[in-house]
Amino acid sequence: MAEEAKRQVDKSKDLDLVNDNVFKIQLRIQNNCVKLEVPVHLPYPEMRVPELVQLIITSFKLPLYVEEEIAEKLEEFVKKGNYQVRINSVRIDPDKMEERIAAWEKAFTEETLQYNPPEVVGDSEVFAEAYHALVHSPMLGAVLRKESALNSTIREMHRLKYLELATLTERQTKEMSSAIASLNQNQNDTSTTRDVNALAALHFDDIHLVRTRWESLIESENLKQKREFRDWIVGTYEQFYIQNEESLSPNQERKVKKKHSVRFDDSLMISYGDEERHSASDDNMLQESFTIHLGSQMKQMYNIRLLSCHPIDFMRFKNESSREISPQRLQTAISLYSTDISAVVQLVEPDFSMYSGITKDLIQLCQQTTEFHFDNVEMQLESRPNDLKAGDFFVTRHSNLNGVHVIFHLVIDRQALNKLEINSRDPVILGLRNILKTACLHDITTITIPALLAHEMVEFMTVQWCNRRAELVYKCVKGFMIEMTSWSGADMKNLQFLAPKVRSFFLN
Repeated sequence: MAEEAKRQVDKSKDLDLVNDNVFKIQLRIQNNCVKLEVPVHLPYPEMRVPELVQLIITSFKLPLYVEEEIAEKLEEFVKKGNYQVRINSVRIDPDKMEERIAAWEKAFTEETLQYNPPEVVGDSEVFAEAYHALVHSPMLGAVLRKESALNSTIREMHRLKYLELATLTERQTKEMSSAIASLNQNQNDTSTTRDVNALAALHFDDIHLVRTRWESLIESENLKQKREFRDWIVGTYEQFYIQNEESLSPNQERKVKKKHSVRFDDSLMISYGDEERHSASDDNMLQESFTIHLGSQMKQMYNIRLLSCHPIDFMRFKNESSREISPQRLQTAISLYSTDISAVVQLVEPDFSMYSGITKDLIQLCQQTTEFHFDNVEMQLESRPNDLKAGDFFVTRHSNLNGVHVIFHLVIDRQALNKLEINSRDPVILGLRNILKTACLHDITTITIPALLAHEMVEFMTVQWCNRRAELVYKCVKGFMIEMTSWSGADMKNLQFLAPKVRSFFLN
């Protein structure tokens, strides 16, 4: 019976096997000893072993209770056969043995973490680590005073620039007024008209020359200050930490670090008179704070703050005297390289220009002090993506703005936003959701959002329009905040809504 079954398998086209290897098994069926020999072409796919078992049982007309035994032994046969075939197929030339070993060693070390060389740390990483360590040490006062002294130089250069431009403009205005008066007296004299045009061109060239000269001087001073500040930070860090740690025992090192963490620098204090003087300038900024809880089961607490001011005023430091250190600048420095980053959303047009609108005001504000940590704002804006559309956004980083480390520039279609009816699927609203998600995933815990998706009030913005727009923004942001719990990022603890600077918006 076994020989007849074997002949049937050999004749079967379904098996499609080659007599390279033979699977042999002895079974006991109804008190009869049955020996099977089945040719198997090796290497054979292990996942097809169950299929081959069924084919054997069907071809030999075997009872089903022997299926498990055949499957177990056939699987063992295929594994051993495949392994042997692979071993026999690897024929290494003895002359190339060392080359093969070196290749395997290289591949193993590159793929194994413990053998990988450490990442090369650049100058920016070294500076960031040194700065973060110093601002969380007794050297905080020295760092901020160094920044303040360098910034005073830049502010003085800007003051002299505006003074020279104002003086030049006043002189040119008088000259032009005199030339126009002469033109009015001699209306038929064509030479006078040419003189006026030539004078206007000369005035333009003079203004351009003065502006270019000062911009070149300020840019050169910025680069010089940035190099000087970075070298000073790294040198101070090496002197304050590395050299001290090398000369101390582990126990002394722990004591010194503990002492550093609680020491207070009296030079950072601001007198009450100064505080009252600077707070008086904030009387026109209306603000109110709330604490809310969101969520159905696991409630999360958030701090909500409503403000009414212009975004540029919001990002401007309130105290910039060289004698005192602004508390806002102190807070910005401490949280710069941390997991407690602050951000603001700024609205821009798709074809916005760096020489007009709120972007121009932002550039002028950033230029008042040197950017020690990142590229200057002009370089960051020039590197923005092309072909932006409503709902897209790009990011700029800052260390010289009040309470703002990151600015999300959200692209809007102003004509579409001016409509009374927009819904939660509007591209700008979806862009706002993407901004909140990006902020959540990058340790941004405080973000400021335009409450009306506008920075300035215009005539068509009635009380009804403002109420409906603010309600839409609040509801959408609330939904995004609840959704934020599934994003597995940082907890957004503080949310600020910035309304345009109009008192009637809050009073009505």
